[in-house]
Amino acid sequence: MTRLHAYDTLLLAALLAAALIGAGCTTPEGNGTPTIAETTEPTMEATTPVQTPTMNGTEDLGVSMDLIAENSAFDKNTITVPAGAEVTVNFDNRDAGIQHNLAVYETDAAQSSIFVGDTITGPALTTYTFTAPERPGTYFFRCDVHPTTMTGDFIVQ
Repeated sequence: MTRLHAYDTLLLAALLAAALIGAGCTTPEGNGTPTIAETTEPTMEATTPVQTPTMNGTEDLGVSMDLIAENSAFDKNTITVPAGAEVTVNFDNRDAGIQHNLAVYETDAAQSSIFVGDTITGPALTTYTFTAPERPGTYFFRCDVHPTTMTGDFIVQ
């Protein structure tokens, strides 16, 4: 009787494991078809494009990235984004008592702005969101408080 009971317990455990594995292979809709989500791995660029489906079935391209200001320097000197993308920048000012921001301009003359983020005093975090230009090209970014030392290329592809 003990041998039969052990066999029944093993069979029940195997069936339960198969049911749990099968349940994990379906979507919340239960149809077994994965939902659409595409993320590309970051390369030497400072961005991670993410495509997500919208209500009308088209795909919007958004870019999320981290940018650190520390020792009165940015941790990146090039930011690359797709044309027309919604850009989200998680900005981390690590310099205690020092103000920094992120601003993007048409050229290094900084006369025509694309985006100017609020200045924050470190240490502090903020999130900036803006739309990249539709026209591909090389633009300019900087900290407006340190306009000659904290700069870089903002590349739109």
